[in-house]
Amino acid sequence: MNFNYLTGNFGIEIQAKELADVDQGTGLTLQNLWHEHELLVIRDMDLDLDTQAFVNFCSLFGELQKNYFFFQGHSEEYPQVARIIKEIGEKKNTGGIWHHDQGYYSKPVKGIALYGIDIPNRGGDTLFTSSTLAYESLSTAMQQVVKSLNVIHTTELMLKKQPLSKLMESSGESSSGIERALKLMPLESAVHPAVCRNPVTGKPFLYLNRTTTSHFDGMTLDESSGLLNYLFKHIEKPEFNCRVQWRPGTLVLWNNHQVLHYAVNDYNQRRELHRVHFSAERPIKYL
Repeated sequence: MNFNYLTGNFGIEIQAKELADVDQGTGLTLQNLWHEHELLVIRDMDLDLDTQAFVNFCSLFGELQKNYFFFQGHSEEYPQVARIIKEIGEKKNTGGIWHHDQGYYSKPVKGIALYGIDIPNRGGDTLFTSSTLAYESLSTAMQQVVKSLNVIHTTELMLKKQPLSKLMESSGESSSGIERALKLMPLESAVHPAVCRNPVTGKPFLYLNRTTTSHFDGMTLDESSGLLNYLFKHIEKPEFNCRVQWRPGTLVLWNNHQVLHYAVNDYNQRRELHRVHFSAERPIKYL
């Protein structure tokens, strides 16, 4: 199967014509590419008229999970498909900060797929960063320190973030998905290893982000803040990033445990993506 690298060492792009027959063999090849490269961008998929085809394709990568409260459900027939929509005039977007999803659950989803339906003619890109590359670039001494620690992920931290607090208090604007969700969000928290491993490749990666990771287990917030802030900035460095420019028919799949994402809010046009989650799994500690 032919593909192009998105950056020097992170993510690949495949043309849909390479997937003319998505049989069991092709599915296995795609799974292996996903495990190895963490981020797949498939161009010119023609799924917008057939949600079932979207569901079938994404099911190659794991069991689909029902949509949760951040996003609009697609329909009663497809509860596992979410619609992420930003209308003209809405100033806020969903996901405009570096994060992975559901870290505050004991079994966060391992994979996420997004499919471009209605795309602005410019802007609205999504940034991704590899916490695998970030871990690899740490000094041996720092790797030893971090892999001995566990981290607390919590929704409480999200609710206390200043931009999100202001969002909850806003009025006179169209209600965004994140605004509606925050008003309903329960307090959830989970303890995870700070360094985990991919169960297939064995590669270690940092499992923390500035949106949901509050502190190291057994430490105070003050004791944790210096090292956590260093690691947040380290993970977000441009050399570990890639940028995906959306087009209608673009399908993007990434490993949500190993890859953080950031939705760029630089457009004032309608934008609609369809989204599924797959394989809720507990991250495995790297020893």
